[in-house]
Amino acid sequence: MHKINKSSKILILSDSDLYGGASVAGYNLHQSLRNKGFKSLMLVNHKISKNPTVIQNKNINRKWISNLIEGKWNFPFSYRAGLLARKADLNIKEWYISSLIERYNIKSPNFFSILKFKPDIIHFSTGGGKNIFDIREIKVLSNHSKIIFSLHDLWILTQPPPLVLYKNQKQAANYKFRQINQSKINFIAHSKWVYNIFKNVKKTENSPISYVKYSINIDKFKSENKATIRKKLKISKDVFVIATTAVGMLTNPFKDFRTLFNAYMKILDKQKKVLLIIIGDNRNNFKSKLYPEKFLFTNPTPQSKELIEYYSCADLYIQSSNIETWGLAISEALSCGLPVIASAVGAIPEQIRGLNRGEKNDSLNLFSLDKANGLLFEKNNEKSLYEKIIWMFENKEKMTLLGNNARSFAKKNLNMSKRVNHFIKYYNSL
Repeated sequence: MHKINKSSKILILSDSDLYGGASVAGYNLHQSLRNKGFKSLMLVNHKISKNPTVIQNKNINRKWISNLIEGKWNFPFSYRAGLLARKADLNIKEWYISSLIERYNIKSPNFFSILKFKPDIIHFSTGGGKNIFDIREIKVLSNHSKIIFSLHDLWILTQPPPLVLYKNQKQAANYKFRQINQSKINFIAHSKWVYNIFKNVKKTENSPISYVKYSINIDKFKSENKATIRKKLKISKDVFVIATTAVGMLTNPFKDFRTLFNAYMKILDKQKKVLLIIIGDNRNNFKSKLYPEKFLFTNPTPQSKELIEYYSCADLYIQSSNIETWGLAISEALSCGLPVIASAVGAIPEQIRGLNRGEKNDSLNLFSLDKANGLLFEKNNEKSLYEKIIWMFENKEKMTLLGNNARSFAKKNLNMSKRVNHFIKYYNSL
């Protein structure tokens, strides 16, 4: 392949532009390439942003279902028909995800529109099996363009995350490996943890893989005036605010909200001037009726000013996941100057430098106060999480230093405006 330049066409494919970590990562890269003057477009199934360089796939089924539900097509029982059609559509998608076929109902006109665009590079930035093409069609695309597949999770290996729904996982894995080995796919991992797992799978040993670290827009994700934001949100200045976020936080099996909830309830037994902000879910999904005023639910659009305001009003960020291939929300929180308490799973230790507090037998937290940006705990350990939240609450001066270190860490290690050059260098190395 010739070296890419400002006239080269780069196409980023994802299920969405601003829904889920994989999509947001693809969108961040797309914007950064555009800012560098490269001719990048993004093709998605579900468009949330108003960015004109993000193109939504045409989906006739989704359009007429929306017309029914929104009342654009109005006739007797039209709304009910729309709800039933949407339920049927979701059931069909669930069947696709759980089947071996791995086909996601993209019509051929969309497939050929990609070839018509004649991209030099097609970069798949999708997770959880939400591919916008049959994996077999990548073989065809790889004859026309260089194919990059970002490993935002372990779906390609048929390992969690995401949830593995196949009835015959071994058969599904063999199917995928056969398609991969017949295609010209360049894999790219964005955490060392994922990179090492992929490298150690024997059936992918001949597949090329590289590593380029996740990054975000640190100039966008930076703390705003806490007092001003709290006044706007009607949160008292003397309240200790904890933030956590994930799409579908309460029901996402990988985020382990239960551990955070149990630790937080112990906090409430001793300290009433606290507030937990849950970003990414709805109060209607919350089953507990205890201390309703101590929980704030909100679901701002990713990358929005509103999201940054919620980070800015918080004192502490917590991620209690039982598995993470990276954790973009952690990156955002660090960039906004929040100290982070997180479970030591997956690639999280690649971001969180746990503070050595002199505790015995604590191999997770080894950094001095001038370098640490948070604390790590063993997953599912609500007692350990509770103890670390209490420590933050009782050591606010040190917590402030950890927050300052968090911002410094983000500026040095998570800056997409610098990282985009690594992607360009990677594209040229193919």
